[in-house]
Amino acid sequence: MPAPASSRKRKSVAPALPANVTALAATDIRIRGARQNNLKNIDLDIHTGELTVVTGVSGSGKSSLVFDTLYAEGQRRYVETFSPYARQFLDRMDKPQVDRIEGIPPAIAIDQTNPVRTSRSTVGTMTEVNDHLKLMFARFAALHCQSCGEQVRRDTPDSIYVDLKLRAAKAGDPRVAITFPVTVPENFKEAEVEQFLSAQGYTRVQQRDGATLHVVQDRMRIGSAEKARVMEALEAALLHGKGRVNVFVLDAPVQATEASHQAVSSFVVRHSSSTQWLYSADLHCAACDITYSDPHPSSFSFNNPLGACETCRGFGRVIGVDLGLVIPDEGKALGEGAIKPWQTASFKECQDDLKKYMTARNIPMDVPFRDLGPNDRRYVIEGDDTWRSWEKDANKKWYGVMRFFDWLESKAYKMHIRVLLSKYRAYTPCNACEGARLKPTSINFRLGSKANADAVLPPARRFSPRHFKFSRDTLEALPGLTIHDLMLLPIERLRQFFATLDFTASGAVLDEAGELVLGEVRSRLGYLCDVGLGYLTLDRQSRTLSGGEVQRINLTTALGTSLTNTLFVLDEPSIGLHPRDMTRIIGVMQRLKGAGNTLVVVEHDPQIMFAADRLLDIGPGPGERGGNIIFDGAPRELASTQNSRTAAYLLGRERLGRKRKTLAADEQHVITVTGARENNLKSITVAFPLRGLVTVTGVSGSGKSSLVQDVLVPALYKAKGKTTDAPGAYDLLLGHQNIDDVVFVDQSPIGKSSRSNPASFVGAFDAIRAIYAKASLAVERGYTQGTFSFNAGNGRCPTCSGSGFEHVEMQFLSDVYLRCPDCDGTRFRAEVREVKVNDKSISDVLELTVSEAILFFADIKGGAEVLRTLQPLADVGLDYVRLGQPVPTLSGGEAQRLKLAGHLAESAGPDGGRPIAMLPKRIKPDDPGNPRGKLFVFDEPTTGLHFDDIAKLLGAFDKLLDAGHSIVVIEHNLDVINASDWLIDLGPEGGDAGGEIIFTGTPEAIRRDTRSHTGKALNDYDRDLAALAESTRTLKAAEPRGVYLQRAAARNISVLHAREHNLKNVSVEIPAKGFTVITGPSGSGKSTLAFDIIFNEGQRRYLESLNAYARQFVQPSARPDVDAIHGIPPTVAIEQRVSRGGRKSTVATLTEIYHFLRLLWMKLGTQYCPTCDVPIEPQSLDVIAARVMKECKGKHATILAPLVVNRKGLYTDLAKWAKGKGFAHLRVDGELIPVAPWPRLDRFAEHNIELPMATVEVAAKHEKDLRAALVSGLDYGKGVVQVLSWKNGSAAAELTVFSTKRACPSCGTSFAELDPRLFSFNSKHGWCTSCQGTGESVKGFKRDDRVSEEFADRELDAFLDAKEAFELCTSCDGARLNPVARSVRFREQGIHAVVAQSVIDVERFVNALKLTPREEEIARDILVEVKSRLAFLQEVGLGYLTLDRSAPTLSGGEAQRIRLAAQLGSNLQGVAYVLDEPTIGLHARDNRILLDTLEKLQAKGNTLVVVEHDEDTIKRAHHIIDLGPGAGVRGGEIVAEGTAAELKANPKSITGRFLKKPLAHPLHQRAPVGKKDARIEVKGADLHNLKNVSTSLPLARLSVITGVSGSGKSTLAREVLHENLQALVAARNTRKKAPALTGCKALTGWEEVDRVLEVDQTPIGKTPRSCPATYIGFWDNIRKLYAETSEAKMRGYGPGRFSFNAAGGRCDACAGAGVVTVEMNFLPDVKLPCDVCNGSRFNSETLSVTWRDKSIGDVLAMEVDDAVPFFASMPSIYHPLKLMQDVGLGYLTLGQPSPTLSGGEAQRIKLVTELAKVRTDAGPARGARASKAPHTLYVLDEPTVGLHMADVEKLIHVLHRLVDAGNTVILIEHNLDLIAEADWIIDMGPEGGTGGGTVVVAGDVPTVLKAKAKSHTGQVLTEFLP
Repeated sequence: MPAPASSRKRKSVAPALPANVTALAATDIRIRGARQNNLKNIDLDIHTGELTVVTGVSGSGKSSLVFDTLYAEGQRRYVETFSPYARQFLDRMDKPQVDRIEGIPPAIAIDQTNPVRTSRSTVGTMTEVNDHLKLMFARFAALHCQSCGEQVRRDTPDSIYVDLKLRAAKAGDPRVAITFPVTVPENFKEAEVEQFLSAQGYTRVQQRDGATLHVVQDRMRIGSAEKARVMEALEAALLHGKGRVNVFVLDAPVQATEASHQAVSSFVVRHSSSTQWLYSADLHCAACDITYSDPHPSSFSFNNPLGACETCRGFGRVIGVDLGLVIPDEGKALGEGAIKPWQTASFKECQDDLKKYMTARNIPMDVPFRDLGPNDRRYVIEGDDTWRSWEKDANKKWYGVMRFFDWLESKAYKMHIRVLLSKYRAYTPCNACEGARLKPTSINFRLGSKANADAVLPPARRFSPRHFKFSRDTLEALPGLTIHDLMLLPIERLRQFFATLDFTASGAVLDEAGELVLGEVRSRLGYLCDVGLGYLTLDRQSRTLSGGEVQRINLTTALGTSLTNTLFVLDEPSIGLHPRDMTRIIGVMQRLKGAGNTLVVVEHDPQIMFAADRLLDIGPGPGERGGNIIFDGAPRELASTQNSRTAAYLLGRERLGRKRKTLAADEQHVITVTGARENNLKSITVAFPLRGLVTVTGVSGSGKSSLVQDVLVPALYKAKGKTTDAPGAYDLLLGHQNIDDVVFVDQSPIGKSSRSNPASFVGAFDAIRAIYAKASLAVERGYTQGTFSFNAGNGRCPTCSGSGFEHVEMQFLSDVYLRCPDCDGTRFRAEVREVKVNDKSISDVLELTVSEAILFFADIKGGAEVLRTLQPLADVGLDYVRLGQPVPTLSGGEAQRLKLAGHLAESAGPDGGRPIAMLPKRIKPDDPGNPRGKLFVFDEPTTGLHFDDIAKLLGAFDKLLDAGHSIVVIEHNLDVINASDWLIDLGPEGGDAGGEIIFTGTPEAIRRDTRSHTGKALNDYDRDLAALAESTRTLKAAEPRGVYLQRAAARNISVLHAREHNLKNVSVEIPAKGFTVITGPSGSGKSTLAFDIIFNEGQRRYLESLNAYARQFVQPSARPDVDAIHGIPPTVAIEQRVSRGGRKSTVATLTEIYHFLRLLWMKLGTQYCPTCDVPIEPQSLDVIAARVMKECKGKHATILAPLVVNRKGLYTDLAKWAKGKGFAHLRVDGELIPVAPWPRLDRFAEHNIELPMATVEVAAKHEKDLRAALVSGLDYGKGVVQVLSWKNGSAAAELTVFSTKRACPSCGTSFAELDPRLFSFNSKHGWCTSCQGTGESVKGFKRDDRVSEEFADRELDAFLDAKEAFELCTSCDGARLNPVARSVRFREQGIHAVVAQSVIDVERFVNALKLTPREEEIARDILVEVKSRLAFLQEVGLGYLTLDRSAPTLSGGEAQRIRLAAQLGSNLQGVAYVLDEPTIGLHARDNRILLDTLEKLQAKGNTLVVVEHDEDTIKRAHHIIDLGPGAGVRGGEIVAEGTAAELKANPKSITGRFLKKPLAHPLHQRAPVGKKDARIEVKGADLHNLKNVSTSLPLARLSVITGVSGSGKSTLAREVLHENLQALVAARNTRKKAPALTGCKALTGWEEVDRVLEVDQTPIGKTPRSCPATYIGFWDNIRKLYAETSEAKMRGYGPGRFSFNAAGGRCDACAGAGVVTVEMNFLPDVKLPCDVCNGSRFNSETLSVTWRDKSIGDVLAMEVDDAVPFFASMPSIYHPLKLMQDVGLGYLTLGQPSPTLSGGEAQRIKLVTELAKVRTDAGPARGARASKAPHTLYVLDEPTVGLHMADVEKLIHVLHRLVDAGNTVILIEHNLDLIAEADWIIDMGPEGGTGGGTVVVAGDVPTVLKAKAKSHTGQVLTEFLP
């Protein structure tokens, strides 16, 4: 939207920063001591703003550096800036093994992982285009009737009238009867209904249709009738007909003939009419009488039950019998065994039946099945049409093949039947939805015009489901496309469709919500095309995508975020891209870099290496031989390194290649596919030569995967009898008999278990175990092969179960894996390790590398089989891996080659080798005596491979070829293409422009083919390598590095034409990596610019890079109303939070230190018995059995094994497991529940689930049964068992826990495993039951367990607030925890004792810890987190706080700095921190400490945007943006910007005026305070940190209580003075006994005070229904005023009629809100003005009542400045309005929603509310003061919060007015302007916390100035006042 000319001139100029700031733009990411995986203590600096490529051989440590170290730290630090609630849904990375990383920006990873494997996941769902499409179809698609094809609209009286006029004119204007249908209920007679109608004036029925009467509303000629009459008839007919109207064209009248009818209702006249015009107000096709439901976004989602096809449940296919497998060779006759399953002895009877019934029907048994007639074929398959059931027709009629399989399904409970069925099952398209995945009704909706549709899809190819009843011609004439048509379009054409989308066909009007959705669709489709994915369809299953395609889809998300200062980490983005398309991906990366981002790319492709600013080569070898940086520099500097394998290949020192073969072309050596036409294949015929390396290549999207994966491989599988998906469309497959088997090797992972290793994968470990089982010592001891297995048997270590490590779960930190202390990581028992072969045990062998193992077993008897299976590992270049190395630790390239080694091992040997369990199952060759080899099909086998690895891969391929096999690869790698024996090149382009064979032949020949992009790429590749080699030779040694590198300069944050809230088309630039302050009058738009635009947009863009699951919990903010925002980095907000938390919130929990301490005590603490105070120890089974026998003697006992302890979930799988183990019940939350059917548990409630083992009578004769049950229970319960005992006839049962791991050796009490929740006083598992975790006595409070814990805690806080005095909990002495938790000690201290110490003391305790090596491993991450948080608390000056200090007792300044410490400790760089008045609650001394901290943060390379009015902050800013000139609608413009000096020189700037000429104090003459003046005396105040304070405050004066943060100001003013005074005055006014004082010994001098009022910092309202008029309270008077008008009285309206919160007078469409919310599902909801009331909130009848020509809606929209004169004659309304004007709120509207108010506005409204009460107080004063105005004492808590300097001046005048009227005003304040105006000052201190709590000085301003030596306030006041 273009900006008006007047506002365009307000665009800010790019500000200039100080020199020291601009120098920060070149901040580097500094990595020191990286040791992740195999990295060798790497030190590295990565330059920001550059494209860095990291390369190296597979397994050298690239991913360890880039992903596990760099990305993990950048992502983890930014995620930690979110709330704890949000973080639990975000995938926070593990902390890497590194000494330190500095200067890291927030990181986003774009990798190849696709976590979703379900076939419901598609390209559309991955990219979220489907989510936007379903919103668009629900709101803007046109519904067409499935029967007639006509558009179905909702008819209105207006639309019906227009249509009737047209129809009547065409028909010659006949008489018509407008009727409505009435259905006669079953329990009524027709006569009764007619009588009822007659009573209402309806005496004519036009026609009867069964039980429906068509009642006449009116008869007329449309052409001559008045419009009003027609409209009235239509409205009434629609109302009575429930939305249905039938218009009959009348003929001659005919009297009714039914005698019965004439007898009862002779008034009814019928007219026979052949013509009816039908209308409906619903989605109802009147012509076909079909009603459709309203569309909902979920109706267009196949992942939602509302929209998914009921047959296939949204999968688009079903598992059924595949006739292609049942009849694999249609060339066979029925008598020759065409039906394969009947050729076995088991089903010979079926073959006999076939012969009998076919002979009887004259169907030939010797004719090939394909040559039988269609009816005969159907008879064979379907059977006799008259078949009824097996019982009736089994021996009489032919059942057919399908009924045979139905019969098998009924026997599927038998294992061998299930195995048989699996051989003939396959996925087939769903017959119900025909692959559309959706319900038929969803396909009835169409989007766009016919022109839109025809431009992208020929009419003949439109989807025509079988539920469409109209003709094909009708379908092709319809406008638009269905959602399934769009799903099948290539994205390139889909982009074209939405670019020109026309909504006129559906009659929809594109509103703001529609524009938002359409914009999202267009941008996402555009990005997909930009990264070369325009050939994909939205319906493509995501599990069929290659890793490269997945990564490029993820890359589109990064493009869409438009972030800057972000670290993007990419994992081989070239995968799946043809060299021709590589420029696209390079262009995308350059765009990201140009936007000011840093890119680090793991890559092996030369083209991307050439495009890099910097190249890092890691090596020199793989695995343990890698982990070092071999080369670091520009690509052209490669010649300077000698040991880089990358340089060797790029510079031509080494070449990739192999000896090519000449392939035979005869029928015995070729497989041919004819007529392949799947997806974009254009009926091509392809021959694949065998016994050689055949490469299928072509540009991206040209049809390679369609040809090989969708057609060739499934067709071969089917030909070989393997279960598979249905092959893609093709005509014939020839030559499949030339191979024995086909093996498809894709990029899927090979295993996730750490027990899987290279030796076991290739089968070598079985041979090794066989050798050890034959050793003499093993034979002597009777050891078998199973003894030497670490997966089972009794030879493995029982402690670690053969894993070799102890897994320590660390909750929200990275889990820790410790070497098993018993076996020392060897996995086996010591006795098993004693068996040795050639001095090596079985565990020693697992530590050998492959090459070492080959040498070791070369001379050992039986070692030949080991060598045979290990040799393939060496052949594929994995000779360096250890035999026992866990498979998950292998890199992607290593895993690919390990899979290939498995195939080599399987194929080696004369017998074909042994099968590998983890590889696809082999089939037997047709002719074992004449093997023809296998066809191996590889999908991009070079994924993740370096040049060196590709050379080894080609060598492995040669091994397969030498063994007589054949290879087909889909590949883009030019080295592999060049080394191939035969090439098949598809193209010429991608998508619709592809699908053709461009070239077949040798690599030499393709170079000469001008049509082939592959040939051109081969020529360019050779030329580029030669050019690189030449450039490195001519490179000057002295040439500076900067010649090659052009780092992206730091970009300013640019906001263009912002119109959010009151901003008036503002354009502004905020300097990157600078300190910017946004200031201006309250309500001028500061928070709108800083938070609603800058922060929301920066965080929203980062969140869009996360998965959809996470975003549903951390919902992004709505897009602001702004033309564009450029250069925005990820943002972090540090906002004002007025609420400081409940009593269970402490300093430790606010800073999250307590979370880490809980984890430390759980993992390293020693548990003591709370009764005996002795450490707990393990307990034996015998001891447990003896205790049960003793304690439960004579009782019945159920032995329970605990499976789930206090965990949330459904536990359906657990019930299935229990059922499989033979258990019928589980005990859930104390009740026995059957495992089948398993009920649906509350997934959000914590459950305890136990497995009942047995119920026994505890007696000596049953001891054996009891012990057996205990053994089983301890086994299932992992060392813990529960005993539920009860006496006969008693309902009371006792539950006792026993543990073999944790029990008191003294009293025998068992304890559960330690859990972090045990130490949480917010959880019932850990809190003290007497105080429920508050540390205070809660006697008399009853907790409601039916409500949420959060709600119950709020009730508890309210209960404690109502108590008169604090009472320490005597059970825990304020420790908050139960005895079990307090008895866990670490270094002889309980956790409660540590948190009772100050931050300084806790830091001293942590730093003094001396840990054992095992403890260091566990506590490493914990202590780092604790130390960093403690250090930052000290840095912001809070070292004096104790960690158990309750949040409500914190001062505002302390709470603000705790939040700062929690947020700023992340140590990020490149982030924009947006702060909302961080100086609130801070003394000037503390403010300077804070500003020093902020400047350190900015010096790290971050951008600071601070909303602030504080003069010190403004002066220290690099750049200031002054908004104004007024507030509200008078603000929203940039008045001035620049430095403080520039603002002073600008006459338009209010801020500059006050900076240039501060207020001259005093503005009002200070009232002297004499010794005899009335005072309030406080004596012995000792609450919280107050130290027996005695002081006084004069009455009828302006007093200020100030002091450094945490010194005790709020405690003295609010909790001692205000609360006691309020209670005393209330007791006196009600003549009650004076209450006991709290927090002080005496309080005197208050008797003159008549009332006490407090204005605190609580918010005024959270809903849009709250507004200034309702909050202050004068809205009720306005409503009464309108109710007294004559018009209102005449209509009977009372005050309630003029309420927008109650039904009656408010607008029903928006329920009085004035806006309607459009729910956008995963997008932020959109609020639009109500169309009915246009935002006025009331209905038209209410708005018709006026007072002084203004309606009630007009008053709501009126500004305060206009309302003051308007209501001048109404004192009760005028007074509060005038007060609002006096405090500077004249610009607000009366109905402005409270959530849109700034902090300063809300605070002043509260002040006005209290001031207004003075005039409305009708209560008389007591005694002699009855004739005087009441003396009010006001306590105000920092009233200057959020106020600009100009607003402070207004506030000062209001406060002086109050004092002049005889009132007392007490302020808690740090603002120096207010302190300078005070009549009396009390300065608390001298420091905060325990260092405060005393009165440093009390007196007038001169007295405080004299005390500057000891008073911080006196010192800063001396500097402030001239």
